[in-house]
Amino acid sequence: MRKLTVAFCDTDEVYRSRFVAYLMEHKAKEVTVCSFSEPELLLAYAKKEDYDVIILGEDCAPLERELYQGKTPVLKLAEQLPEYVAEQSLEYAAEASDDPVGLYSTRAETFKYQPVETIWHEVQVLAAGNRGNPVAGMSWKLEIIGVCSPVRHEMQVPFSLLLAGILAEKRKILYLNLMKFSGLQQNFEFSGDCDMGDVVLRLRKGTLTRETFLRSVYETEHFSYILPFFNPEQLGEFTERDFSALLDFVRNETEFETAVIDFGMGVQSLALLLDSCSSCYCPVKKGYFYEGQTEEFFRYLKKAEKTRLRERLQLLELPFSAKGIRGGGNVLEQLLWSEFGDYVRNFLSGDGYGGE
Repeated sequence: MRKLTVAFCDTDEVYRSRFVAYLMEHKAKEVTVCSFSEPELLLAYAKKEDYDVIILGEDCAPLERELYQGKTPVLKLAEQLPEYVAEQSLEYAAEASDDPVGLYSTRAETFKYQPVETIWHEVQVLAAGNRGNPVAGMSWKLEIIGVCSPVRHEMQVPFSLLLAGILAEKRKILYLNLMKFSGLQQNFEFSGDCDMGDVVLRLRKGTLTRETFLRSVYETEHFSYILPFFNPEQLGEFTERDFSALLDFVRNETEFETAVIDFGMGVQSLALLLDSCSSCYCPVKKGYFYEGQTEEFFRYLKKAEKTRLRERLQLLELPFSAKGIRGGGNVLEQLLWSEFGDYVRNFLSGDGYGGE
């Protein structure tokens, strides 16, 4: 994933140094920060350097007009809490009165004194929007890779995360998890304010835009994700129609190349959802009870008239268990470079995903 180049200008030396230090410590693989203490110096560099986003302190307000006339998105850090922040909405457009034909750069405003992670998310949204909107009506190819386990394998979530992380080395990945109580927030420190429930609700109302969708998409160092349904009852109401609408939106309004979806085993119309996948991996286990569960799963697919789906299912007997996984540090990163990570990496190489 290409590193972002961000210009940051704020005359508050203490805030500026702490902000930059945080990004360098926690986001070094994702961003290069060019820090400026003088607005005039930023303006001079902005005219000759290409930045993905410019972050501007409120005390640099005299530069706003000149910077907004460029092509680089500008994020203004407001000293006072903007009214629209409480409504979870940002304005991602130049003011119509000043820019009736949209010649100026994308602009946004957020509260300065909030967690840097929250500000960083707004930076990512602006940068993504600046890379070019897909042409209206054009459907981008989106590969769907599924993971499900009829035996509720304890390595299902680690396996689906490793799939996303390893495939992200060569393509832009969106990771979705449709499992009840997946443990992503507790075990893998996934975080964010919006979840699948928020996205699906906006889809149903017809109010989901590219910008509001991107504000619901968060990042690891390797891939993008939407947090699972916080409320399992909302997951129970998630339908095949919702699923299709979501994939159509991702396909038409974003540049993701692949969606890795951990289906769990509790969604409605599972056979229909799995049928949308180009491939689906099913961790299974040997043993009398496990084999009985797997056979019942195949009978379900047959009854749903999805027998050809079985040709795309790959049953995996993973030689690993969750008992060896320990918390502390970046668990996903530990898995990626563990023996299990090497196993999945080698498996994908043999499956055609490891080549150039």
